[in-house]
Amino acid sequence: MVMASSSRHSRRTAAGCLAAAVAAAGLLAVSANPSSEGMPSFRLAGNPESLVRPVSPGPGPGKAALKAAATLVQARAAALARSRQQVTVVSLALARLQAQAELVTERYDMAVATEQQAAAAYQAAATRLAVARRTQAGSRSRVAGQAAADFEAQGALGPMAVMLGGTGGPSGYLNALGIEQVLASHRTDALATDSADSAVATVFSQQAAVLLTQKQADADQVEALRLAARAAVDQQVAAVNAARSARGQAAALLAIARTNNAKLEAEHRAAVLAARRAAAAARAARERAAELAAARAGSAGKGSGGSGAGSPAWTTGAGASAAQGKTAADWALTQIGKPYQWGAVGPGSYDCSGLAMDAWARAGIQLGHYTGWQWPAGPHIPIGQLRRGDLVFYATNTADPATIHHVGIYIGGGMMVDAPFTGADVRIDSIYQFAGLIGATRPAN
Repeated sequence: MVMASSSRHSRRTAAGCLAAAVAAAGLLAVSANPSSEGMPSFRLAGNPESLVRPVSPGPGPGKAALKAAATLVQARAAALARSRQQVTVVSLALARLQAQAELVTERYDMAVATEQQAAAAYQAAATRLAVARRTQAGSRSRVAGQAAADFEAQGALGPMAVMLGGTGGPSGYLNALGIEQVLASHRTDALATDSADSAVATVFSQQAAVLLTQKQADADQVEALRLAARAAVDQQVAAVNAARSARGQAAALLAIARTNNAKLEAEHRAAVLAARRAAAAARAARERAAELAAARAGSAGKGSGGSGAGSPAWTTGAGASAAQGKTAADWALTQIGKPYQWGAVGPGSYDCSGLAMDAWARAGIQLGHYTGWQWPAGPHIPIGQLRRGDLVFYATNTADPATIHHVGIYIGGGMMVDAPFTGADVRIDSIYQFAGLIGATRPAN
C-alpha cells in the first residue's frame, strides 16, 4: 500500500514538473480540474511542432533574413570599393612623394659632394696655413737673431775709432763697411720676408675659417635633407600599409558576407523544396488513409471488422469516451524524455506498444503489449476524425495490418506522443513523421 502511494506520488511529481516546463514553453495549458489518479489535465494550447524533433528541414531563412544578408553583402562590397579607392589615393601620394624624395636625394647627393669639397678645401687651407705659420716662425727667428747681433754690435767702439784704431786701419775699415752694407741688406730682406710670411699666414687663416664654416653648414644641410626625406617617405609608407590592411579586412568581411548569403539562399531553397515534398507526402498519406478507412468501412458493413480473421466488428460509437482519450494523451505527455527500451512497459522506459498500453491503462482500458493486438482493440477511425488518445499505427505494407510495427498516441494538431526507436526518448512527433501510416484505432472498453 505504501509502495502504491509512493508510486502515485512520483507520478504526480513528474507530471507537475513536466506541466511546468511545457506550460512555460507556451505549448500546453493545465486545467484547474485534475483527472484520474490526481494527474493534471492537459490541453493543447499552442503549436506542438516546437517540441517535435526535427525530421526534415525547417522553414529555412525567411525573406527578411535573405534581404538582410544581401544588404550586408552590398554594404561590405561598397566598403571594399572605398578601401580600394583609398589605397589608390595613398599609393599615388606615395608615388609623388617618392618622386620628390628622389629630388631630395639628388640634392642630398649634391650636398654630400659639396660638403666633401668643402672638407677637402678646408683641409688644403689648413695645410697651407700650417706651412705659412712655420715659415713665419722661421722668419721671426731670423729677424730676432739679426736684432740681437745688431744690439751687440752697437755696444762696441764707434765707427771712427774702428776706422783709426782698427787692426786693418782705414783700409780694413772700408772693407768692413762693405760687409756691413751687405748685412744691412740681409736685415732688410729678412724683415720683408717676415712681413710677407705673416700676411700669407693671415690670409690662409681667414680662408680656413671660412671653409670650416661652410663645411659645417653643408654637413648640417645634408643631415636635414636626409631626415626630412626619410620621415616623409616613412610616413606615407605607413599610410599605404594601413590602407592596404583596411582593404584586406574589407575583402575578408565581404567574402564572409557572400558565403553567408549563399548559405542562406541554399538553405532557403532546400527548405522550400523539403516543404513541398513533405506536403506532397502528407497529401498522399491522407489519401491512402482515406482509402483504407473507406475500405474498412465497407468491410465492417460485411462483418469483417477490417482487422483480419477473428477480430471484432466495432462501430465508432463503441470506442472509448473523449474523456478517456484525453486522460491517456495527457498521461503520455508526462512521459516525454524517458528512454526507449525494447520490450519495456515502464515506469523508467518504454517501447511503442508498452507506452500505449500504460497510457490507456490510466484511462481504465486494458490493452495487450503488442501492436498486432492493439490494432483491432477498438473501431478504426478515419485520419480526418482523430481525437486525443486515439492510437495511430504504421506498417511496412499499408494494405496488410499484419505488417504493423509502430504505434503512437494522438494528442491533436496532427501530432502524437511515441517511443520511436532504440537510442531515442519518448517524444512528440508528427503523425506523418514515419512512412506507412496505415490507420488509427480508438480503444474500446
